[in-house]
Amino acid sequence: MKRAIFLCCVLLATPVSAQTFSVALGGKVLGEMRYVEQGRGATLLSTLDSTPLGVFNGTFTGTSTGTPTGRFTGESRSSRKQRVVTVDIENGRAMQVAITPADEITELSDVSRVPDGVVDPVRVIGAMVNASGCPASMRMYDGRRVVTLAVGAGSQSGDMLVCPVSYKVVAGPGHLSPLGISSATIEVSYDTVGGGQSLDRITIASGLFRVTLSRVN
Repeated sequence: MKRAIFLCCVLLATPVSAQTFSVALGGKVLGEMRYVEQGRGATLLSTLDSTPLGVFNGTFTGTSTGTPTGRFTGESRSSRKQRVVTVDIENGRAMQVAITPADEITELSDVSRVPDGVVDPVRVIGAMVNASGCPASMRMYDGRRVVTLAVGAGSQSGDMLVCPVSYKVVAGPGHLSPLGISSATIEVSYDTVGGGQSLDRITIASGLFRVTLSRVN
């Protein structure tokens, strides 16, 4: 009982930071993304329920227990497929991967093929949310592919800082099978009014697609 009371006190004392973004394609809202931090852990929740013809409707829940050492768990659910990925990362090195179902495993699910210095997808969003100035360049690993996010020099216009990011899958399959999207141009925009900085918008462009994540709280 004492241990339970202590745990409750710790949880109540740990501040929770949450930010919600609408997800839109060509001005049409498709759903929302929510990023939540509590202590050393972070969660990324995405719900798409209004995609054209419902083709890409689904949910994604990603959790990350810590950095630079922790466990990433990503669960994707849609009418087309379901997938659960678990990745253990220690000091930037992928140590172990588990994926169900087995037919979702790729060559890059073999950790011996994964370069050092990787972070999981939840931590990538966290780095953008918590950046001071433009975020640092990153190498992301989600258990199935390796992606580089090369961040260029930011530009300040009034109270808005815009940071360009080149997103490229450098090993493993592209996104959104069968489309196989392997590269994108990203703009990460921050509101800097009053000398502070808060993530305002993320715009992702690839081919004919242009998706905008806009902060709503």
